[in-house]
Amino acid sequence: MEVHHHSHHPKKWKEYVTEFIMLFAAVTLGFFAENQREHLVEANREKQYMQSLYEDLRKDTTILNNIVRYDTIQTAKLDTTNTLLVQNIWNPNTIKLLYRLNLKTAGTLRYNLSERTSAQLKNAGGMRLVENQELSNKISEYWVKSDNLKEYNTFVDDLKFKAREKSYSIFNQKYYTDVSKGVVADNAQLMTTDTFVLTEFTNRLNHINNSMKMVLLPSVDRHYKRAVELLSLLKKEYKLDEKKEENVAIY
Repeated sequence: MEVHHHSHHPKKWKEYVTEFIMLFAAVTLGFFAENQREHLVEANREKQYMQSLYEDLRKDTTILNNIVRYDTIQTAKLDTTNTLLVQNIWNPNTIKLLYRLNLKTAGTLRYNLSERTSAQLKNAGGMRLVENQELSNKISEYWVKSDNLKEYNTFVDDLKFKAREKSYSIFNQKYYTDVSKGVVADNAQLMTTDTFVLTEFTNRLNHINNSMKMVLLPSVDRHYKRAVELLSLLKKEYKLDEKKEENVAIY
C-alpha cells in the first residue's frame, strides 16, 4: 500500500512578519482597551467622590454660619457681663441680669464638620484620582484648616469650662427658677462680691472673649470662604449634578 505524505512548505518571512504584526496589534489594542476601561472607571469614581465632597462642603457652610451666629451673640453677652463686673455696682436689676447672662457666657456649641468623604479619600488613597493639582492642594488645605479649627475650638471650650467652674462660687443655682427660659428670682444675690474673686472671673471671661473675637471668629470666617471657594471649583471642574445638590440634606 502506498502512503502519500502531505508536504508542508515553509512559510515565507513576510507571513511571519504579518502574523507578528497582527498578534502585536491584538495585544496592544487589548491593552489600550483595558487601560481605557480602567481610566473610565477611575474617572467615574473620582466624580462620585467629588460629588460626595461637594455635599459635605455644603453642610459645612451651614455649620460654619451657625458657629458665627452663636459666637457673635456670645461675645456680645460677654461684653455686657464684663462691663457689669468692672462697674461692680450691685442692685436687684444688675444682679438678675448677671445671672441671666451667666447662662450664656460659657456655653458651647457642639458641632462636627463633615468627615464622611475625607475619611474615604484618605483611607482608600482616593486623592490620587484627583488630577487637578490645584484642586487637590485646596482640598488638602481645607482638611488641615478643619483640624486646626477643631483644635482651637477645643482650647476655647477648655477656657469656658474653667470659667464655669469659677462661676459656681459666685452664682447660687437656687435663684434660677426656670433655667430653660432664663427666669431669675427677684431676691437673687451673688454668693460673693469679693473684688479678688470677681476680678479673676472677669479675667477668665475676657480671655474667652478675646480668643473668640481675635482668633476663633476670624478663623471660622476664613474657613467658610475656603468652603465656598472649593464648592465653586468642584462645580466647575466636575459639572456636578444640580438635582443631586437640591437633594442634599442641610443640617
